[in-house]
Amino acid sequence: MSKKPINHITILIYAHPELYPPTLSAIMELSRFTDTIDVVTRNMLTSKWEYPSNVRVNYINKKKYIGFEIENISFLKKIIHFLKFVKLSYTLIRKNKSQIVLAYDAIPLYVAHLLKATLKKQDSLLWYHNHDVTDLSKASSLSIMSVANKKQNSAIKNVIVFSLPSKERLVYFKNIPKGVDPILIPNYPHKKLYSNYVKKEVSNTSKLKLVYQGSIGKGHGLESIIKILKQPISGKTLELHLIGKIREPYLKQLNNLAKEHNVIDTFFYHGMKPFAELPKYITGFDVGLAIHEPYNITYATGGSASNKIYEYAAIGLPVLLFDNEHYRSYLGDNNWSYFTDLTHDSLIKTLEGMDLNWPNASKAAQQDFIKKYNFETCFKQVKPLLINTLKKR
Repeated sequence: MSKKPINHITILIYAHPELYPPTLSAIMELSRFTDTIDVVTRNMLTSKWEYPSNVRVNYINKKKYIGFEIENISFLKKIIHFLKFVKLSYTLIRKNKSQIVLAYDAIPLYVAHLLKATLKKQDSLLWYHNHDVTDLSKASSLSIMSVANKKQNSAIKNVIVFSLPSKERLVYFKNIPKGVDPILIPNYPHKKLYSNYVKKEVSNTSKLKLVYQGSIGKGHGLESIIKILKQPISGKTLELHLIGKIREPYLKQLNNLAKEHNVIDTFFYHGMKPFAELPKYITGFDVGLAIHEPYNITYATGGSASNKIYEYAAIGLPVLLFDNEHYRSYLGDNNWSYFTDLTHDSLIKTLEGMDLNWPNASKAAQQDFIKKYNFETCFKQVKPLLINTLKKR
């Protein structure tokens, strides 16, 4: 007999959960009122995350692919991976009589669409959470991602619960079933993880250390920041630190730019860090960079969807953001949010203000995280919704 309101949930996520931290927070919260959770995913990194005891992570591939390695496998291998994903999803849903199937993003939703007869037979509630709207500009029309996205409008007709992290992204979803009210679940950090790591002061009175963590690519203002690294900020040496996944040509480009401007000694790349270790590691820096130039869907709608903004705030780092109407509407009233248009004068003036007001900004960021910008607070609405929806079925 079930001890919790929900017996079993199957979670389908094609990227590894630890590459998308909000999924870890969701798993932690769902595990509190579910007997067992099975996660179906691909083995794409070295995991140091401790999942709750009632959560099982099921990998479709034995060989581990690190960084961008999985992109280089053959098309045939990609098809085999997808078919294995479909088969394992089917087996777990059927074997465990899953009450809820949670699909993250387009490919898992497409898998759920292929298994809709099984979901109907098991009377499984299909919940679709869209973590990111896919940019298909560089994807092959024959790729699994492209096919899944083309099927999204028909696949979404099967969902019973639909959620996403940003209200601005709703315009990209057609055919949401009548009676399904979209739920906003911002990508805020989990208090249980981040409350243990609080930065008390600027790490070094002679340096101001800027950090960018996450997927590293164009559109984050890194080139503009490298060009000002020689400029002291209130008498302090300015440093730029990068943590995360980066393609080798782009890292080489940034290194060359740093050499060109004679700042290679203040530009650092630290590689990828396991998410379980990231909060403690980030406390070694002073300012969090969350600049998203709005040149694509994801960057233009990151006000409540960019988890790095709130991860910085959670440990007390003031955050530097792109200055536009969208980001100001979400964060303009906070004492720890600072904005730049990436011009030389704007960057210097804003960084000087951040350094001058650092203690107050740090304290305000921590307080706001505890009060409102944490995952537990925004997820409270989900439990009663799921339970009540299951009762009505």
